[in-house]
Amino acid sequence: MANVDITIKIDSNSRRIEFCLLEDKNLKPQNHFSFKNGEWVGNFNNFPLGSDNDLDFLIVTIGNPNSNSKMKVIISGIEKGSFNLFKPFNRNGYGQFNQEIRL
Repeated sequence: MANVDITIKIDSNSRRIEFCLLEDKNLKPQNHFSFKNGEWVGNFNNFPLGSDNDLDFLIVTIGNPNSNSKMKVIISGIEKGSFNLFKPFNRNGYGQFNQEIRL
């Protein structure tokens, strides 16, 4: 099991972050994300990864129905990609980022 520094940035199309699950750890978004320079930024320092050598996460956000949001993931200083919501925000305004990022 390796420990890494993770930074997650979500654009302002997501007005609120409702739920955050990283590597099967349910984390309170209020404790880990803050709104800085027009985007949500979550820093997870020295975060333990499982033995499968990837980062699994599910993040639920709220935004305008039928719009989209982007997320950028940086692991130990290396940008691992930019990701869109799984589907645009639904009619109730909920959307999710659901990814498995290989390291």
